[in-house]
Amino acid sequence: MNHKKFYVSLSFLASIVFTQESIPFEISKQFAVPAENNQLIWNSDISFNNLLIDKSSRNFKNKFERLSFEVLPGDSSYVKSKFIYEFGDYGYDKLLVGLKKHSANETFQFSGSKKSYFGQYSEFSNAENPPLSLFYQFDYSKKFEKNKLYSSIGYFREESQFNFNSAEFDSSLNSEFSDFLSLTIGNKFIKNDYNFDLQLNHVSKFESLLLNEYAINNKYDLERNRLKASIQKNNFLALNVILNNSYYFDERISNGFSLNALTVTTQINNFPTPTGSSYPVGEIVYGIDLIEDSVKPNIYYKNIFGNLDVVFKTRNQHSMVLFDVYDFDGKGRFRGNKVEEWKNLSLTYYFNTKIDFSASLKYVEASNIIVPIELGEVFIPESDRYEFIDDNMMSIQSNFKIPLKYGLLNFNHSYNFYDSLISSNRNHILRFDYLYNLSLVKNNLGLNGKLSLEYISKNNSEMSFNYFKNMPERRNNIDSDGYINISLNADISISDVILTVRLQNALNKFSTDENYSLRNHEYFNPISSLLTFGVIWEFDD
Repeated sequence: MNHKKFYVSLSFLASIVFTQESIPFEISKQFAVPAENNQLIWNSDISFNNLLIDKSSRNFKNKFERLSFEVLPGDSSYVKSKFIYEFGDYGYDKLLVGLKKHSANETFQFSGSKKSYFGQYSEFSNAENPPLSLFYQFDYSKKFEKNKLYSSIGYFREESQFNFNSAEFDSSLNSEFSDFLSLTIGNKFIKNDYNFDLQLNHVSKFESLLLNEYAINNKYDLERNRLKASIQKNNFLALNVILNNSYYFDERISNGFSLNALTVTTQINNFPTPTGSSYPVGEIVYGIDLIEDSVKPNIYYKNIFGNLDVVFKTRNQHSMVLFDVYDFDGKGRFRGNKVEEWKNLSLTYYFNTKIDFSASLKYVEASNIIVPIELGEVFIPESDRYEFIDDNMMSIQSNFKIPLKYGLLNFNHSYNFYDSLISSNRNHILRFDYLYNLSLVKNNLGLNGKLSLEYISKNNSEMSFNYFKNMPERRNNIDSDGYINISLNADISISDVILTVRLQNALNKFSTDENYSLRNHEYFNPISSLLTFGVIWEFDD
């Protein structure tokens, strides 16, 4: 290969994790889900580039990461390859490779990753069998005169053995395994001034989970197909149709069932008048969700009234599919099959000052959420282990940015008004960032990055999130004290070399306590620090 440019970057990635007493699950990203303005986000489909990742995949974002390439020239052939290797404490070992070939009418990209370590903050403490996460992905697209064909295929694998800090159960049998393939095929084309986008997504997945401590024994196959069709013309037509079918098969009882959903929506941005003018009605998406025999409205509305942004949206989907040893209805799922409904309203006001300041009030209402029922000491096989509930939450988020000569100050504060199952139940989440960018020695030396201070208040409620069941629950059996974190990200550019330093949770780095086993769960003993190093090579041709 003839290399027009050889680009080398050496990165030192230091993630040193400490807290004063414990690492809350929400922050350690161990047994929780993303928080958005104090709201917990779970049981939602996500995407991995063009691939569909089913909502049943737990904590997916913390197990896999995308490989990104900078924008390549669009008018000529170009090849870029990337190699990233990281290693560190507690058996941390990650390899990430990629290749992208780009031309004016054709693009090919390959990326692959293998990551193994003793666990997310070492809840998996067995050095003989460290958790493994790996994936391979291929993307290909080709442009023609009036259409573009695109495709993507990815293979993902997760494997873990759980070793709990418990004398009551035998932890040698605990295991988690997930093996799935995701495929996307699509075609974008133009016909009679109409823009079409037809896309087919397929997910084929096998998952098993055995946990004696939590009395969970899952083993099932999933075959899922989703067909999406989009038709657009100018600003007056935007029709979207999504047909979704999921087939679950419970390996334990050799029984399967299907879930079906159809979504039809249209989008408008203006209402035309007889005189040809238009009213600023904002963006409106409206339609229906047909889920089994239920019909639910699908609405998204956004408009700007001066300095005020108003957003209202709904989300309808099947209730969570459950498989565990307490599922006694003989059908391999929780009884009921209701529709889970979400309604979100947010009001954001922007203040006209020299400082960029905004405040966002968010209200969320959820219906038919499944939560586990605690039966106490006596287990009744005929009883339901789960129930449907309705819940709501309200929070406010304030943000202001102060531009400086060599950077930017950013302050973000989220306040939760009351406890609920769908919120983090932390009254205050505060984050202060200083983003800096310096150019020195006649632009031959550059320094940019971010210095952050984060504070999260204590969770005093009796509610928490159950990672293994992937749902909230009406009990809190974790240590969730207040949390303070100091972190630093710095990129040092020296000619063609970039040195990157990342420091996370720097407090108590030099603790004199020799016992680094912090208690934050009745079964788990997480580590108190994690230090990794990495090297990155990029080749341009």
